[in-house]
Amino acid sequence: MIQKALGFSIEQRVHADVTTINSPETIMTTTIRVRFTRKPCSLDEVLHNTDPSAPPESITIELRKELTATEYDSFANTLLEDRDWLTGRGGHANGQRQVVEVSAPGRTTLYVDPSGGSYGRYVGVAIDSPTASNDQADAILWLLDNRRPDVSIDQALPTLRIALSGDRQAMALLDQIASEK
Repeated sequence: MIQKALGFSIEQRVHADVTTINSPETIMTTTIRVRFTRKPCSLDEVLHNTDPSAPPESITIELRKELTATEYDSFANTLLEDRDWLTGRGGHANGQRQVVEVSAPGRTTLYVDPSGGSYGRYVGVAIDSPTASNDQADAILWLLDNRRPDVSIDQALPTLRIALSGDRQAMALLDQIASEK
């Protein structure tokens, strides 16, 4: 029903292919492309000092770590501190960088490759996908522009967040729209 209302199918919204499932963790190969910064102290350094000429890398997510906003802020401001949940993870396998995906509500998703260490040795953020997200962005913007007159953007955004909660790209897009409106 949500797919009909939004005008696109699940296949167009999902950008990940499961290659292996290992309980209790899920290892995924994704179409997410990331540029990494080596040994950044904080998220600010990742966002502002990443070399734009560095080629983006395909990644394999070996662990998804959900944090609270407070935990995320602490992590993002002290990326070089040791974390037991990073220990022994990361590196390269089968031509792809192995990462831990770190997320929190309302925060930028980080991709961390500790390369066998226990700190954020390489930390990156996803770069925009060239075409797949454009259709989705256009659909979401159309929904917001054509909402009922009695529904404000502030009311529409949380509703879209509920409808698209399983889609990380849509969440990032909604965060961007909220910051621009």
